[in-house]
Amino acid sequence: IACPSRSVPHTAGPETMVQHLATKEDFDRTLQQAAAEGKTVVIDFTATWCGPCNMIAPAFEALATEFKHVVFVKVDVDNNQETAQAEGIRAMPTFKAYRDSKEVGMVRGANEQALRDLVTQHAGDKWSAAGEGQSLGASSTGDVAGMSDREKRLAALARRGL
Repeated sequence: IACPSRSVPHTAGPETMVQHLATKEDFDRTLQQAAAEGKTVVIDFTATWCGPCNMIAPAFEALATEFKHVVFVKVDVDNNQETAQAEGIRAMPTFKAYRDSKEVGMVRGANEQALRDLVTQHAGDKWSAAGEGQSLGASSTGDVAGMSDREKRLAALARRGL
């Protein structure tokens, strides 16, 4: 596994929204849970000693804040070698997007625009997990979708007892 840079300490603040997956079981569980919820997972395969990984980390954190409907996680390739090997990671940083537990996209290297494009392409609709909600203008006495404007006004007056 290669990362062309000198050693730079990894700093992740407590305010981060990005979880670290410590085991292959964590990785599998994360993909399964996201698939069940219809969410995309974006994984940063990283290493603490990788300079480019540390340089792009704030951009990855910012995307996690911006795309709240996407699951953002990190895998330290040294601490979770089983997952890194299973996913064929050969260079860091490598970012992979998963949908329905399947890999749907990948970016190698600390290219912020390519990472944003990967997330944007595979993020899905942020409203899809929100549910159906309630239609504006609908009433508890029935649906007004098939009514003319005059009928809607008369129905509104009738609801008010006028």
